Amino acid sequence: MRATALVCLCVALLLAPAARAQSPTWVVTLAQSTPYSSTSDDAEALPALRSGTVLQLERTEGDWSLVHNPRTDDNEYVESSMLGPSGPPSRYVTMPAPPLLDEFSARGVVTDETSLALFPSPNEEAADGPINPNTWLTLTGAVTGDDGEMWFRTADGDYLNSGAVFVPDRADEYSGGWLDVDLSVPARVTVYEGSEPIKSFLTIKGAGPRPTPTGVFTILRRVANETMNSDTIGIPRFGPGGYYLTNVLFTQYFTGDGASLHYNYWSSMWGYAGSHGCLGLSYGDSSFLWDWAHVGTPLVIHY
Repeated sequence: MRATALVCLCVALLLAPAARAQSPTWVVTLAQSTPYSSTSDDAEALPALRSGTVLQLERTEGDWSLVHNPRTDDNEYVESSMLGPSGPPSRYVTMPAPPLLDEFSARGVVTDETSLALFPSPNEEAADGPINPNTWLTLTGAVTGDDGEMWFRTADGDYLNSGAVFVPDRADEYSGGWLDVDLSVPARVTVYEGSEPIKSFLTIKGAGPRPTPTGVFTILRRVANETMNSDTIGIPRFGPGGYYLTNVLFTQYFTGDGASLHYNYWSSMWGYAGSHGCLGLSYGDSSFLWDWAHVGTPLVIHY
């Protein structure tokens, strides 16, 4: 209660006539907040504001503050306890966005550590917060950034450099590295840099009740040397189909339940079914992928 009162007092002090006359008063959301169209009981809830959103304070009304969102050019009401004092926002907040080169709606996955941007620019002032690999986003268009490169616009109005996000529907426009896995016999992994295949090799695929999953995935985590125990996927180690394998090298997981790319020294069923869903590789091919790929590298797996 004391902390809430202090925050409200800070907002009230920021609204003092002398300060308002000198310059706009800026506040920032202290956590994700839901704004409303008014303070009435039947007010419409508006799209949530992320923590750290800078807003212009217009006035306070009891426990609520009327704020202006410079990004959307909207006025909305936010609980005063969710706001704290702030400096002015980046100049990129109100900078007119470049025209769309293409408008579309597609899902894309972030492949590299990068930042969302308020405006399609690599300038640090345009950054709107980091975003991790393996994050899926809805994309709504492409623009040319002020660096001359292609950027994608998100459904939330942010931007990402196209080189840091893989869009399955637009794979031919991706400039990074990705894997195409064709499970048709003989099963094969093809390594791409952008639209150019640079290496291709056979792989062992999943068999019987544990086929290799199809779809679009990304590498979630990597283990250089590990022991694989069938107990971890629900198959008793000493029962039918059980296993306990040591020194499994170059494992790169692409699902949460254990499907991975890895060195397979106990079988040579190259191109055919013979695993519990993983993609088994020779020492040379798994070593190459270990050096080439990283967390976030996309895989498109299909028949």
